[in-house]
Amino acid sequence: MVTVAIDFETANSSSLSACSVGLAKMENGVVVDTFYSLLNPISDYFDPNNIAIHGIKASDVKDAPKFKEVWFDILSFIGNELVLAHNAPFDIGILKAMLVKYNLELPSLNYACTLNIARRVWPDLPSHKLTFLSKLFGFDYQAHNALDDAINCLKVFYKACPCTQQKDVYAQLKQLGVSFRKFGKDFR
Repeated sequence: MVTVAIDFETANSSSLSACSVGLAKMENGVVVDTFYSLLNPISDYFDPNNIAIHGIKASDVKDAPKFKEVWFDILSFIGNELVLAHNAPFDIGILKAMLVKYNLELPSLNYACTLNIARRVWPDLPSHKLTFLSKLFGFDYQAHNALDDAINCLKVFYKACPCTQQKDVYAQLKQLGVSFRKFGKDFR
């Protein structure tokens, strides 16, 4: 089964302030491709708290492409695969905000939240944050680097659902009460 994970880092609390994006593609438990780009955000304010988290400053992105310039690379990378994000409402919300702002068509995507999946699979863990899970499972990890976040999102997903057939993954997650969401023209 092939899955794609997406992660954004933001310059501030605005969903229009994406300053980096990372994507990773996994097939049967192996990361087979990645995509990373700094982004020059619409909002030019970089909150010191966000900088402290991810280390990206305004000077780092001054020559970076705008989201709309890398969107078709992102869309091509995703293809028709299931999209995952750890805390999907955050990352999918950013994706929607950027597409709407740039008047780009909302693609039809299926997505799921690995934070929700982790809570269902390991309900007794003291935390379900990606940093905690990565440490628990011994994954190499640089927290709040969009690419590492995407890669480890996939690793957590595969740890939770080690099936290699799409029908088995969907069946396992359905048993856990995890639903896949639709993203597209009717997305709200």
